[in-house]
Amino acid sequence: MTHPYCPDQGIQFAAPSPGADEPEEAALSGQDRDLDVLCERWVAWCATRRLYAPAPTYVSILGQLAGRRRPPRAGGMDAATSAELAAFHIAYLCQPDALDKQVFDLYYVHRVKPIKAAATALGISRKHFYSVLSEFRRRVHAAAQAVQGENETARDALPHYVPVSGA
Repeated sequence: MTHPYCPDQGIQFAAPSPGADEPEEAALSGQDRDLDVLCERWVAWCATRRLYAPAPTYVSILGQLAGRRRPPRAGGMDAATSAELAAFHIAYLCQPDALDKQVFDLYYVHRVKPIKAAATALGISRKHFYSVLSEFRRRVHAAAQAVQGENETARDALPHYVPVSGA
């Protein structure tokens, strides 16, 4: 049975190696750049809202790599309340614990550095690491849009809801 927010799209435990024409993180396309910003906002949002989950424990070799971290992006720790980020959080939590989620966690949550060491620990190349990361971001974003759309539809159906005009 598939969950409506997490459609079964053939879980990829190890996707095929990316082609030579696929961009790495340094040369992101417009959509990937926007998704990267969204993911960075989500990490900041989660850091300001510790009510959603207990602090992570690092018992695996990948967790031990978290000692060497990339610095967080500028913008501080004062994230605003956001329906978009809450939907992204729900979509992220629905994803299975597979290679792509590990890559995402290492890159955004644990902020490991260097990426090549993390990729080697996972048994993949640096280029493949970025390919898996990009695909996971797109899938979570698509699921987040579905969650947010359903939430807005449910909100609009409430008898006491009054839409805000001119916003």
